[in-house]
Amino acid sequence: MTEFKFKIDRDGSFEPEAFWLRHNNPRLSTRGTPDIISGVGIAINAPREVQFSEGPLLSPKDAQFIVCVATQFVYDMMGYGSSFMDYLTLVVVDARTHQEYAVSALRAESTNIRDNYEPPPSDMPQPKTDHTNTTIGEVLRANMAKMLDLPAVETEYIVYASLGPYRSNTVTVKLVRRKPSP
Repeated sequence: MTEFKFKIDRDGSFEPEAFWLRHNNPRLSTRGTPDIISGVGIAINAPREVQFSEGPLLSPKDAQFIVCVATQFVYDMMGYGSSFMDYLTLVVVDARTHQEYAVSALRAESTNIRDNYEPPPSDMPQPKTDHTNTTIGEVLRANMAKMLDLPAVETEYIVYASLGPYRSNTVTVKLVRRKPSP
């Protein structure tokens, strides 16, 4: 198996205007999405810093705690067919308190493209193509302020994703209170 290699740009824009194309489709690639070069695995990217205002919890309208995920696996690896992102878990750990928060990537997109999902009819013919060696790449973007009940306090979070025996790279995201406008 080829070594897993990827590139991320931690200094790219993670603000909403950078994601206008993906507003209702979290599975389209954007500038913050990791670029997988070779191999199989998971790569994530997130901003170095996220600003927030007040409140007991981070608000998705106020804090853009965006995590971009890219995966690349071979069809039916680990028995997941071609939908690996549906089984992926995003993990956020407070570096100060060691409190761990986790969410299914499937939940991260449930308010978008899956709202109107209807399963295919049971009598739909099955494909005859052999996908044994087909590589499947998927991307996802999720706002952790929307997906998790994260306290609105200044801290650092360690973020990663996992799927079965695979774990992504880790990134550190610093939460800072937004300075009031003069």
